[in-house]
Amino acid sequence: MSSVLDRIRPFLTSVKTPAQYVGREWNAVVKDPAQVRLRVAIAFPDSYDVGMSHLGLKILYGVMNTLDFVWCERAFAPWMDMGDELVRRGIPLATRESHTPLSELDVLGFSLQSELTYSNVLHMLDLGRVPMLARDRGERDPIVIAGGSGATHPEPLADFVDVFFVGDGEEAVVEFLKTLDVCKAAGASRADTLLEIARKHPYCYVPRFYEPTYAADGSYAGLVPLRDDVPTVIEGAQVFDFESCYVPTAPIVPATRVVHDRVMVEIMRGCTRGCRFCQAGMLKRPVRARSPKRIVEIALETLKNTGYDEVSLQSLSSGDYPAILDLLALCDEEFAKVRVGLALPSLRVTQQLALLPGRMKTVRKAGLTMAPEVGTDHLRRILSKEIKNEDLLTTAGAAFDHGWDLVKLYFMIGNPAETAEDVMAIYGMADEVSRLRRQRTGKPNAFVNVTVSNFVPKPFTPFQWARMLGIDEIKERQQMLRTAGPNRKIAFKFHKAESSTLEAVLARGDRRLGKTLLAAHRHGARFDAWDEGFRWEAWQAAFQETGLDVERMVNATLDPAKPLPWDHIAPGVEKKFLLKEWERSGKAEPSADCFGPRCHACGVDAKLCFHFKRGFPLPADKPKDSMHFLGDRLMNKTFAVAPRPNSATVHDAEASPVA
Repeated sequence: MSSVLDRIRPFLTSVKTPAQYVGREWNAVVKDPAQVRLRVAIAFPDSYDVGMSHLGLKILYGVMNTLDFVWCERAFAPWMDMGDELVRRGIPLATRESHTPLSELDVLGFSLQSELTYSNVLHMLDLGRVPMLARDRGERDPIVIAGGSGATHPEPLADFVDVFFVGDGEEAVVEFLKTLDVCKAAGASRADTLLEIARKHPYCYVPRFYEPTYAADGSYAGLVPLRDDVPTVIEGAQVFDFESCYVPTAPIVPATRVVHDRVMVEIMRGCTRGCRFCQAGMLKRPVRARSPKRIVEIALETLKNTGYDEVSLQSLSSGDYPAILDLLALCDEEFAKVRVGLALPSLRVTQQLALLPGRMKTVRKAGLTMAPEVGTDHLRRILSKEIKNEDLLTTAGAAFDHGWDLVKLYFMIGNPAETAEDVMAIYGMADEVSRLRRQRTGKPNAFVNVTVSNFVPKPFTPFQWARMLGIDEIKERQQMLRTAGPNRKIAFKFHKAESSTLEAVLARGDRRLGKTLLAAHRHGARFDAWDEGFRWEAWQAAFQETGLDVERMVNATLDPAKPLPWDHIAPGVEKKFLLKEWERSGKAEPSADCFGPRCHACGVDAKLCFHFKRGFPLPADKPKDSMHFLGDRLMNKTFAVAPRPNSATVHDAEASPVA
């Protein structure tokens, strides 16, 4: 076949941002195909500018290319104009590095970061000339794998994916590829290779070896292994030595402007807050942190290899990093020498957060971003969200004192037991922050950008059984905020009610949803996360065609006694813990932060979790301020984790001290 690049070159100037399709970016890895045994591509089912902003892609791309027998390339969903041209001209979707059609690879790995990208998975398979259904693939077709948060509730894509990869990928993927290499060298068939993967790797779920069952009323009844030698429960892979595990310090520099065009350093993985709506906070347990010294080393090395002039400190909640003040001081000291700025993602509102504005000398003051999520104490207790309005106001006031003139706030509507008072409190908080600038500095009210998302009940959260608001209910609450008050300095941005509903459908679905995905693909569904691409009418047609009852799936509370389509996945937290938290939410009882002195017995290996905490001994007399002392320990030593200890189970959570 002639080069795909040669075939698209004649019309590149007629599509949007043509440079994204050429490849040849700085730090891209190009190997001799004759010198490798496995050809792999990370397929990101979204646009180039989103995919190239994703830190996970950079990590996996880098670690796989350290293997001499593997060449890992990249593929992205072509923007709609380019996708149409590929179809019209009969040109297959190809990789960026070598412009090889996706169908000619050994492995095609999708990164599932959002349910709204699932239609693009089918779209890319179709464009790449890879049979969409796993059962239709032959010996010469690539093995299609999928990882990311979507792999923890995989059944909607089970008809299309050969192997789901659950958990952290940077270490486990190496062992996975070694297995594929051995199987390929031995001439193993596709079926035998997939069986070897299922047997050998506890974090790999191979749907072909399992069959879903259904009750007489049509409800999901469970998943049955078709063989005795495959696991009944799939465990999540985890990286334990976060201080010294692989980090990409020479990532690809994008050819065009992307969403996050800067150095990104992951400072901490996981979260201990236990917010009941947050899937990532549950899936990424236990918390692991890098030392400030290591973080700055990574940043400086990456700056040298890329030429960027800004560093972003990445985690689920960077403000909760135990040594955040000391880290910022070290960053200010080192980055000022090389004229580099610092960026922080959205920050959780805490007492410590109020100290940050005065410490962030190298942070560019375009806007301070905070995520209070909700506006009333009543709802916070239900969500187990330990924040205080006075902490947010103190932080905003300190930011105005130090030159900030814009505050960005993230909220969510539709949470369980939310009232009209809770909704209106969002405007009240934004208005108070806006007026605070005039009170503190005498300058005009501050601009406050408020992004309001819609609650979606996600698997592996205590709210996985909760009902989601109907579309009309969501729109009614959005309208309440649009007309809540006269402050013109407040700008609201809302997520579409229809796209949030689709997100819930794809999150909660079982394997039967595969037929709906196929129908939606036939009706033209793609780029559902984008306003330009989302076509609700295509999904409505697919729902009707396949008999899907959306209201029954997402607008009703699920029965905790019944099986869930993701019960066979065990990323860490256990169902009994989630159920306990669900019951506590109904009583408006918050749960303490996991960095306190006692274990909640969430299901994560207790001895392992304690091991991380014992790495930073916490004074028994000050458990409420344990994050501060953990920060002291981070500053005073380089943190390296010992090999994983033997597992232990905590039976009495209330009587189980950390140390």
